[in-house]
Amino acid sequence: MLRTAVVGLGEVSQWHERAIADTPDATLVAVADTDESALSRFRSRSGVGTYTDLDALLGDESVDWVHVCTPVQTHYDLATTCVDHDIHVLVEKPFVRTRDEFEALTAAADRAGVRATVVHNQVYYRPFREAHRRVRDGEFGPLHGVSVRWAEDADPRDPDRGDWVLDLPGGEFGEGIVHPIYVGLRAAGYPADESSVDVERIATATDAAFDGVALSYATPDDVACTIQHHSNVPDQRRVDFVAESGHVTVDIATQSVRTQRSSYGPNTSSAYPMVRAALRGVQNATRATVRAVTETTTDRLRDSYAPHDTHTPVVRREAAAIRGEGEGPTPRAEADWANRLFTLVCGR
Repeated sequence: MLRTAVVGLGEVSQWHERAIADTPDATLVAVADTDESALSRFRSRSGVGTYTDLDALLGDESVDWVHVCTPVQTHYDLATTCVDHDIHVLVEKPFVRTRDEFEALTAAADRAGVRATVVHNQVYYRPFREAHRRVRDGEFGPLHGVSVRWAEDADPRDPDRGDWVLDLPGGEFGEGIVHPIYVGLRAAGYPADESSVDVERIATATDAAFDGVALSYATPDDVACTIQHHSNVPDQRRVDFVAESGHVTVDIATQSVRTQRSSYGPNTSSAYPMVRAALRGVQNATRATVRAVTETTTDRLRDSYAPHDTHTPVVRREAAAIRGEGEGPTPRAEADWANRLFTLVCGR
């Protein structure tokens, strides 16, 4: 049984607490936060140990695994403390702030023989996993390109996660930019090298270094990947796979996968292309509706994690990897490139 502690009792920690409870070989034994009021609220519903200091927690408790759910400015120091105690650590994104921190932390973990893993949870949405599997298995032929579009109806100057985000170059937006970055990396593969990466930062709002990003690169297999992330616009989270024999679109909001195998448009050779496209749209919408009803009903009957709970599969995979079973939820190469692209975007 992995004796587990959570450091940081902000919003995301609730997903970790739930995921630990749903992981058969893990149990929550302690939490830590610098905010005594947060600890008091936690004590009102749980009997595990509570601490205001990680060192005190590690001194009092026997812990195998720590989940770091604090502001990114503290990630490196807290994760390094865990590694120095020979304790596995799972860190919320962004992993760390700089390349130097990434290289020092991962090297220290390797020397200690423990795992230091970043949470890349949004690649575990079920429709993304389905689409990625089908494309990877060659159902639509060779992959030519991937387009990731993330849009949020939020202002980067509004600190939804806490005032600490205002210290980041893109504010609230800068904290979240890593999500579409790692989704693109998982979908398309990694850049051939840093020279193949182009980053454009967009600043439409005052008092923020940027509130939009356009990032593109090519993989060694000549797959083109484009990633766009915008704030102060209607919400959208969408991934498009463009392959030789079809297009596959993942819509995160509706938890749907849409496929298009035939051409339509002004130059198509098929008869009635608009009708064919409309019928395909109805088929995709019907599949999405059936999926939503089936999965919601099944989840309620089984009391299992919901489709929008993407932390439980991360925690379960990481627990298995700690036991020596499987490779874990986030490949080291993906974490490396996510940090490289994050630091490029943030100018670090």
